[in-house]
Amino acid sequence: MKILIILSVYISLVLAQSKQLGSRKQQQDAYDPRSCDMGTSDKWACVCDQLGLKRDNCEAEIDKNLELNNLKLCKDMSPYYLGRPVCRSEQMWTQSRDPAGKAMQFALDLFKAADPKNLEKNYVISPLSPQILLAQLIEGCSEDARQEMINGIKLNSKEVSSLMQSLQETANKDNAMNKLDIASIVYKSKNMNLTDEFNHSRKQNKIMLQNIDFSDTVNAVQEINNWVSQKTRGNIQEIVSEQNLSPDMSMMLLNAIYFKGTWRYKFNQTDKRASFHTAENNKMSVQMMKQINRLRFGEINFGEYWEPDTGLRWVELPYEGDQLSMILLLPKTRFELDKNLEQVTGAHLQEIFKVIRRDFNPNKIHLQVPKFTIKDSISLVEPLKKLGVKQIFESDSALNKLSKTPVKVGDVKQDSFLSVDETGTTATAVSKITIIPLSLNAYEDVHFECNEPFMVMIVDKTSEIPLFMGKIRQPLKPTQESKNQG
Repeated sequence: MKILIILSVYISLVLAQSKQLGSRKQQQDAYDPRSCDMGTSDKWACVCDQLGLKRDNCEAEIDKNLELNNLKLCKDMSPYYLGRPVCRSEQMWTQSRDPAGKAMQFALDLFKAADPKNLEKNYVISPLSPQILLAQLIEGCSEDARQEMINGIKLNSKEVSSLMQSLQETANKDNAMNKLDIASIVYKSKNMNLTDEFNHSRKQNKIMLQNIDFSDTVNAVQEINNWVSQKTRGNIQEIVSEQNLSPDMSMMLLNAIYFKGTWRYKFNQTDKRASFHTAENNKMSVQMMKQINRLRFGEINFGEYWEPDTGLRWVELPYEGDQLSMILLLPKTRFELDKNLEQVTGAHLQEIFKVIRRDFNPNKIHLQVPKFTIKDSISLVEPLKKLGVKQIFESDSALNKLSKTPVKVGDVKQDSFLSVDETGTTATAVSKITIIPLSLNAYEDVHFECNEPFMVMIVDKTSEIPLFMGKIRQPLKPTQESKNQG
């Protein structure tokens, strides 16, 4: 199955007008009891040390401090851990200090904030692409705006550069069956002078700089769209038009991600029509792809105790080379995808990588997935404001280290394309947790049927970064536009 994912994002900067600075939020680092080896005899001492509780009678101390420290217990039912309660604070599970964990949390936060919440529309986004561009702007921010930006996108520019290097290593791997390209460019007005600090950062991150005359709208639109079309192999041909390109624009930052992958385990080439249930009393006939293979599979569970009807089930579909994978997620209770995703945090999704790394004997999975194609166009301004990134849109001094001329961000737009069939994928452009790797019995067959709304993620397993995230609600609807998600 080839999967093609194409994504193009742009950030436009326009001459700024004075507005009051937005407020900024502060975040605090948290201890992380997940660093404790739960297979050792002193596991509880380690957990209590991490939580700042007394070592003596640690479990009783945890119970006694539940309300005081806003802690909750979660049951980890997996025999690969304890088979008994493990204390994890909600804040600790929702915050991470490692760059990959923070990138995952931002990805999930943006995925939720930008969700059009329209049950009749499919939805796809690459959180990584705007994160790359916004991190580039950090070096041009005032101190207040800089801290707000880092809090909002969860990473500083150095951390993003480090993750990009890891992704580039994946992209550079010689694999004739897969192709991953990530490219960025800065188009700037000839009259705009960039600061040395910004130019130094741009060069370090290997981002091209191109002068352009935005007042010559026809030629500017053609040049920008030609770059986008080239980087996305023609799957996205237009990201700007003469109607929405302002001649007063100072600068435009673009990032394009292109991925084309071939399944490691093939689907049957003979598709059959099957029902896809968009809601309890609504269904459509779709082309359903099928395969039976040993695949990694697990569950995300919520609550203090294992509740069999809450949470999500997931299965991994690796691409050739086994560095990139698609993760399919289904609700354990039918038609409750959105309800369960509200409870998911980045740490939940990181746990999936841990299960994959342990590489237990996979289950025999009877998998059914519909063919689908999504095209999406979305403005990310309001979703980013929801995440606390405000000053670059509202203040005339937020980007005072970018240029001597006052500028602000006029728009952040993303166009994306995702297509999945038997050959592969083409694409451009947690809270209490228990994850059960349901390979508890390697001889038990598992039926994983994506015949209702489901979530997809395309991930790089080396860096543990999601490249694309989407919801498939209507497999037969290939095109859509989600303009302002509020």
